[in-house]
Amino acid sequence: MQTLIEPFAFRKAMMSWVFFAILTVLLTGIAGVISKYALRSATTSTLVMSSFIVIMPVSITLLLYYVLANGLGGVEPMYIALGLLSAFFANLGFFLYFDSLERGPLLIVGPITSAYPAIIVVVALLVFNETLDPLQAIGVTLTMAAVITLLYLHGASMGRMKCPRSALALAILAVISWGVWGILLKAALTGLDVILYLGLPALVMPPLTLGYLKLRNPGKTLRKTLKIPSYSLPMIFAVISVELEQMGFYNETLAVSTGPASLVFPVIAAYPVVTIVIAYAFLKERISLREALLIFAVVTGIILLSTV
Repeated sequence: MQTLIEPFAFRKAMMSWVFFAILTVLLTGIAGVISKYALRSATTSTLVMSSFIVIMPVSITLLLYYVLANGLGGVEPMYIALGLLSAFFANLGFFLYFDSLERGPLLIVGPITSAYPAIIVVVALLVFNETLDPLQAIGVTLTMAAVITLLYLHGASMGRMKCPRSALALAILAVISWGVWGILLKAALTGLDVILYLGLPALVMPPLTLGYLKLRNPGKTLRKTLKIPSYSLPMIFAVISVELEQMGFYNETLAVSTGPASLVFPVIAAYPVVTIVIAYAFLKERISLREALLIFAVVTGIILLSTV
C-alpha cells in the first residue's frame, strides 16, 4: 500500500516518536489547565461543541485529501472499521474527561485519567508482541512510578479535596475509553495511513456529538442541543483548550505510528507533570526538593526508554 507518510522518513529527518510524544505531553498538559479555567464559567456542552467545531474542518480536509490523492481501493475494510472505532473511543474519552473536570478537581481527575497508558502498555507487550530491552524496561518503570508518586505528593500537599462520585466514575470511564482507543489505534495503523486515520473523525464526530449532547440534555430540542455557544471569554478558552488537545492527539497518533506503544504511552503519561509545573508557575509556589527530584526522575526515565 502506498502511503503519504513513511515512518522511516521521519527517522531520517530526526522526527522520531520521542519528538512527537514529548510534544504531546506539553500540549496536553497545557490544555488540561486551560480546560479547567474554561469550565469555571462554561459547561461541558460548550467544550463538546468546541471540539466539534475545531475537529470537523481539519478531519474533512484530511479525509478528502487522502481519498482524492489515493482512493480507498487498497485499504482493507477491517482497518477502516478499526480506525472508526478508535476515533470514536478517542473523542468519547475527551467528552467524559470534560464532564469529569466540570464536576471534580483537576488535581484528582488528572491523575486518574493519566493512568490509561498502563492498559495499553500491558496489551502492547502481551498482544502486539512488543519487547523492551533492560534500559527501556527501567525507563518505563521509573517514569510511571515517578509520575504516580509526584501526583500523590502534590495531591497530599493540597489537603483533602472532595471529589463527587460522579466525577470519579466519569474519570474511570475516560481511562477505559482511552485505553481501548490506544489499543485500536495501534491495530488500525498497521493497515491505515496516518492522514487517512486522522480524517476518520469526520465520520464519527457528528453522531457522537449529537448522541452525547442528547444524553446530557434530555428533553431539549435538536436545535437547542446543537446550539453553538455565544462568543465569550470562556468560549475562547474552550476553543484554545480543544485546539491544544487536538494538536496533542495528532502528535500522539504520529508517535504511535513511528514507535512502539509500550514506550510511547509511558512518555505521554507524564503530561500531568506539565500541568503541575504550570500551576506552580502561575501560583508562584515553590516546588519542594522531593518534587524536583521526581520531575528529574521522569525526565531520566523518558531518556532511558527512548533508547530505541
